[in-house]
Amino acid sequence: MTSNINVPETKTVGSNLGETMAVPSAVEALNAAIFATPIDNPDAAYLAATTKIDFSDLPDGSSTDVISDDTVFVAFSQPLVKLGPVPDGWSTWSSPPFSEDPNPFVLSSPVSTLTLEISRPVSIFGFELEPSPFGDFEFTADFYRGDTLVESITRVVNGDGGARLFAREDGAIDRVVITGIVPFAIAQVRYQLAPIDPALAAVLIALIIVILALILL
Repeated sequence: MTSNINVPETKTVGSNLGETMAVPSAVEALNAAIFATPIDNPDAAYLAATTKIDFSDLPDGSSTDVISDDTVFVAFSQPLVKLGPVPDGWSTWSSPPFSEDPNPFVLSSPVSTLTLEISRPVSIFGFELEPSPFGDFEFTADFYRGDTLVESITRVVNGDGGARLFAREDGAIDRVVITGIVPFAIAQVRYQLAPIDPALAAVLIALIIVILALILL
């Protein structure tokens, strides 16, 4: 019986990890399909409005499934490896205005799909991303609040010094799903906490008043 399954053609390319990788050859054609993002680049307004979760003190080469600044925790569905600063362990990144810094520490994902769970709702959230293999590859970041998809950002990113920002604002989110077809690294994870919902604040105040009244009885 003849199979009708088409096996994608692959080619071998260099990578930021200093090794060769087999990737689908068709992805090279995606470089014409660049989409705009809600926040295109890490400009002064974005940097001033957000807080960066600094993971530079993690041991070099160590694996982690969470980063935190003690206010917000970001947990990963797959352990990531801390490398850097570029080009130590990860060869390339982009430069301003496309990135904050051409020599960041990065978190390297061995898989092409990653979920980021954010411990508190945030109204701005962003990160820089670069694929491991050299070449153009499409990535999508889906931003969720609970099970509700709030927004999707799709960009084509070049692995040879082409890191780009995936960031959005307006409307709280607490989860991001990154989907691509090749491994990648992220850097410069930033957030702004979402304001407390007025209705929820009123409920909390009322609850505190009741508790205090019970204590004073």
